[in-house]
Amino acid sequence: MFEEPRDAAKHAELTQAEIAAAANLVKQALHCRGFEYYSDEERGVLAILVAYHSYQQRARGKKGREAAKEEVGRRRSFVNFFLRFVVEKKYRQDPKSLATVMKIIDLLDGFEIEASEPQVRRDIRAILRIAPLPTSES
Repeated sequence: MFEEPRDAAKHAELTQAEIAAAANLVKQALHCRGFEYYSDEERGVLAILVAYHSYQQRARGKKGREAAKEEVGRRRSFVNFFLRFVVEKKYRQDPKSLATVMKIIDLLDGFEIEASEPQVRRDIRAILRIAPLPTSES
């Protein structure tokens, strides 16, 4: 895991003068110019800025994907529970029908879980791949 820049600066024991010099380099590298010539120092600063920006974007993306995965897992567990134990036998006999999907969406709405028809259909397919539904009970 990477450190935040402020933490890394503390560990590196950077002085205020070094930080100010780096800030001037960043300002100079990002300055608009008519003739696009960059010194080696400026090119290094720009490369570091671009690399750090892409690092931040990846980190944000991972956080977003993790939250989405947790949301899908939670919704899928509710769909599994509803399909196996809550809905009537007629819905379990044809779990892929529109009536079953809409019944499950209504139940999810009761728990304030938003779900679209395609999402619930995907969840049902995933559940059926794991194990068949009980149809002998009422």
